[in-house]
Amino acid sequence: MAFSDKMRDLVTKGMAASKDIVAKAASQAQVWGEMGVLKVEVIQLRTQAEKLTAQLGTEAYAAFAERKEASLSAQAPAVRDLVGRIADLGRLIEEKEAAFRKLGGKESDLDRGADI
Repeated sequence: MAFSDKMRDLVTKGMAASKDIVAKAASQAQVWGEMGVLKVEVIQLRTQAEKLTAQLGTEAYAAFAERKEASLSAQAPAVRDLVGRIADLGRLIEEKEAAFRKLGGKESDLDRGADI
């Protein structure tokens, strides 16, 4: 085989390998992009749930300390609304976390201290 034929063969094989690498990198970049979106969504949903939980605590404090109520019912309109919204967020968070793990993400990646 002539030198030019060897070079042509080498270049052809190199181009094929490069195309394969680029395709794999693009696929992985898409997965990482999806994981990034899910991570941001989980963090936002958790933050919303924390705020609603704080509102629930504020409502309980107001009932006991300010209004001097002896008890607070889960059926009280403000409480019922907050508990329902927190439960809805909990379900959404679980769905997003499951999708994140399915893509290969780890639970520790969803911690607030982890990079986004």
